[in-house]
Amino acid sequence: MASPAPLRWGVLGTGRIAREFAAAIYAAPDNEIAMIAGRSPERTKEMADIYGGRSTTTEGLGAYTELARDPDVDVIYIATYQNSHFEHIMLCLSHGKHVLCEKPMCMNALEVRAVVTAAKAKGLFFMEGHWTHCWPAAKEAARLVEEGVIGDLVSVSSDFTFASATNLALPEFQNKMGGGVTQLAGVYPLCAVVRYLGKPSEVKAIGYTEQGGDDGGHVDTAATIVMRHEGNRFGQATYGWKGEGAQETVINGTKGFIVLRSPGMAPTHVTVNVAVARNTYETREIEFEIPKHPEGLPPIKACHPRSEGMLFEVLDAAEAIRAGAIECPAVPHQVSINLAETVDEILAQIGVVYPQTSVSEILANIPEKYGVAQDVAAGKADPVVQAPSLDPAAPIPKSASVAGSETDKSGSSESDAIEVVTARVGERLSVSLTGMEHV
Repeated sequence: MASPAPLRWGVLGTGRIAREFAAAIYAAPDNEIAMIAGRSPERTKEMADIYGGRSTTTEGLGAYTELARDPDVDVIYIATYQNSHFEHIMLCLSHGKHVLCEKPMCMNALEVRAVVTAAKAKGLFFMEGHWTHCWPAAKEAARLVEEGVIGDLVSVSSDFTFASATNLALPEFQNKMGGGVTQLAGVYPLCAVVRYLGKPSEVKAIGYTEQGGDDGGHVDTAATIVMRHEGNRFGQATYGWKGEGAQETVINGTKGFIVLRSPGMAPTHVTVNVAVARNTYETREIEFEIPKHPEGLPPIKACHPRSEGMLFEVLDAAEAIRAGAIECPAVPHQVSINLAETVDEILAQIGVVYPQTSVSEILANIPEKYGVAQDVAAGKADPVVQAPSLDPAAPIPKSASVAGSETDKSGSSESDAIEVVTARVGERLSVSLTGMEHV
């Protein structure tokens, strides 16, 4: 049987995470890098010379538009900072590209729902890059839970805590860049909980914040989260940069428990404990291999331990795209939406506010040339938004009313309205984007 035609990837960004993922594409059978886009043509060419593909020739942020428009690219991996993910996702979708975006997908749940709506409207594959759930060990744990090996689910607890010195010069500690431990590390244990238990009905968050950079905003650097889920099941997530933690996920059931061993972000070891009597278990250890770094590629100063495992993420995305799917079974859209809504609630309780937090500020960031009037951005009552289509030649399918209060007179919520607005900004996106690549 002949091999399928290679899936042609574009990589948007040239930082360390982009290089880790590029190495995974390089290692994946029937996948290849077609183009790499970065703000610096020299750095972009240097990366393309190593991992393959062409480099963009446009200097500055217009390189991302060059990539999105290229007809020889099927799917784009986005590796910029999270404060620019929304615009970069919309740019790629508007040009008909499938998208795999590094986590966190966006800065808040409104943006997440908007890009998911846009991807569905275009019939394009879209996935948040929670690579953990693509690892064979994570899939094995999920299979065992689904088969009822440990009975009915009772609770899930997950930790991702490690020591990291505060450095306000780094984007991770800058509020304006969307920094903070919840967005950058907390999404690992939180996604583990939400992946098994769904969106929590109740969230209790305790966290520690510090001033983030020179912009006057704050970022969180450690937190403990307790959640109540449907059926009185409980989730707990601990994460932080203040010390070392277990970095494990424990899945408790009525007949036993499963442990995804450290490092929880890239697990290879599953321990299954089935109760035979009180405090007595039949224990089974299951181990999986770590992919090897591709021969011929230079070593990477990795952001992630075991970054070779991004290969699993590439393979899952490629399989879904070839099957004509618009989402990946390992990280479906609803998990990303549930996670983003949970993160919104956590950050509100901890007291971290980003520039993109409120609906009015999101609307204010959509310029008039996207078809949004200034009185909408200002939150005045009952304006009608004639939002541009993703296809500039297509008729506008509908409009949205946005009120200054939570709902307008027709009963439509602001979140519904922002979905309509943002899902149709596509071709109107400016090349003067504000994103920065991961360093």
